[in-house]
Amino acid sequence: MDERTPHYRTFADLTHDQQDDLLADLYAGGSSLAELARMSGLSYSWLRRRLLKAGVELRSRSRPRESPVPPETLAEEYRAGTSILALAETYGLYYKRVRELLLLEGVELRPSTRAKREDT
Repeated sequence: MDERTPHYRTFADLTHDQQDDLLADLYAGGSSLAELARMSGLSYSWLRRRLLKAGVELRSRSRPRESPVPPETLAEEYRAGTSILALAETYGLYYKRVRELLLLEGVELRPSTRAKREDT
């Protein structure tokens, strides 16, 4: 190969230190951990560990986004008998997020209606 032939390198071709330097530079430039994990092929947690070990100060996590539906509406519908799962499906939210919003609204949750194993 002569100097006119471009030599393309992938992330995997870099040394461990070069990878860490590149990741640190990209993170400092505003890339998110999720973006860097996808780009590098590393898991989120492994990437995070490597950045911390390289001395990178990680940004704080952003606050959870506002709910697309007012929590008061969720609480009213739940108190009227709608299940958490039905609320999640209706509003495109995760079950866990609906449950969390209901608890923040001070709603007393009903017992689970899932079938329970009877002792024989």
